[in-house]
Amino acid sequence: MKDTSDRIKKAGTPKRIVTTTSVFEPGYPALKAADRLASIGFEGLDMALDYWTEPGSPFMEDGYRKWAYELREHAEKLGVPYTHAHAPGEAGNGGEVIRAIETAGILGAGYIVVHPVVRENGEIIETAERFIDVNAEAYRACIDAAEKYGVVVLSENLLCGASTDPRIVSELVSKLASPYLGWCFDTGHANCFGILPSVLRECSCAPRSLHIQDNNGAGNDEHLIPGDGTVDWNSVVENLMAVNYTGDVVLEAHHQCLDAQDNERDAVLFRLLESAQRLRRMMENPDPSNRPLPRD
Repeated sequence: MKDTSDRIKKAGTPKRIVTTTSVFEPGYPALKAADRLASIGFEGLDMALDYWTEPGSPFMEDGYRKWAYELREHAEKLGVPYTHAHAPGEAGNGGEVIRAIETAGILGAGYIVVHPVVRENGEIIETAERFIDVNAEAYRACIDAAEKYGVVVLSENLLCGASTDPRIVSELVSKLASPYLGWCFDTGHANCFGILPSVLRECSCAPRSLHIQDNNGAGNDEHLIPGDGTVDWNSVVENLMAVNYTGDVVLEAHHQCLDAQDNERDAVLFRLLESAQRLRRMMENPDPSNRPLPRD
């Protein structure tokens, strides 16, 4: 399963608009989720495997491979392939994370986010040096599995200690120097701590993917539709362009969908898609008429 030619985003190819499947609650039928997201107009799916860890979940059962192959076939027939995935837990969590990496490969996803380790002996890791040392060891098994199954594992800037700083996360990736490890820039997590998008220019390597979401700062990780919070999207786009970001427009703005009644979700999802289309136009065309991202 090492042939990644059709699964990993190539520089110069159009940016796909991808949404996490966590816009639906845990256990929501995956085939139905793909049907709805395809009908709205999304171009790719980010499989939230962290939503499939309850006892009896097909991801946790012996038949997980068959389940994943069926999902892949269905999504590809719809024209909305699984391009990304999100693992449960964090690097170093053993079998569950390795199973998620394998499942991502079966789904056809080129990338899977695996959170870095943020605590050691129950204490938050605060220093860059310790964060990098602990995670360099924790990601080794992930990288081995990623090479085996033809997937790129992505670390991510998170919400506590050293993990909040994208520069430290990118330094970890640069230190390990594997083509099967990159990092994902979460716009909302950065905004929680007042970390400006210009931090991307200070990172040792560019992100391979994004978690695009908005919030109102002050530590509130609200995962809102872009434009509904205080993230400076003009600056996000400007700095992504400055570091030659070549990946997709990957949305992790799910809270408003989860809060809506099921019969109201499609309207929220249409608004989410429109915000992503605007962001893609901004990335592809710097004309001022494409800016700023409007708020409702």
